[in-house]
Amino acid sequence: MRLFKTKLQGNLDKTDPLQRNQPTPMGLFWLFAKINTVTLGGGYVIVPVTATSLEKKGWMSEPEFYDLFARAQAFPGPLALSSALLSGIRLCGFRGAVAAFFGVVLPPFFALILVSGFITSYGSLPALKRFLEGAGAVVPGLVAAMIWKTASKRTWNPMRAFETAALAVTLVLFPAYSLPILLLGIAALYCIEASCRRSK
Repeated sequence: MRLFKTKLQGNLDKTDPLQRNQPTPMGLFWLFAKINTVTLGGGYVIVPVTATSLEKKGWMSEPEFYDLFARAQAFPGPLALSSALLSGIRLCGFRGAVAAFFGVVLPPFFALILVSGFITSYGSLPALKRFLEGAGAVVPGLVAAMIWKTASKRTWNPMRAFETAALAVTLVLFPAYSLPILLLGIAALYCIEASCRRSK
């Protein structure tokens, strides 16, 4: 297990191109705790906020974080948690991973307990309804910003654009089968890419 952790941290450090400020595990904990305390909308909203926060702190650039985010999608569990764990390992090793884990998990845990009771008692208030509606309206914009940043880093051609658009339309038309469609679509796109490279 220790050898696995050492290799994982070593692999993450290989792609580190910048001399950055070195955070402490406690600093990582507070950063992730603050983000997860005030952010609504789940992993795809938390991810771009985390990328911006890490870059502002001088701990990690956005391209580095999105590289970790791409790797995190191969791990089971919430994307925000997987991304935070890999970021913690990159920045502070095992202690950073532990700090990131509790920074991501504890705020929603306590927030659910407090907010559920509050909404049960005051959920019918117009002001609270307007707040929740406004918060929900922000989520699509944050998700769109993350998709744009990720897509802008990819080399596009007409074939790739058509394949991606076709997969997106299929997912929208058949939401009940989104998981098998997504998995089969990704496999098909990789096969097409591989065959195009071999033909060249």
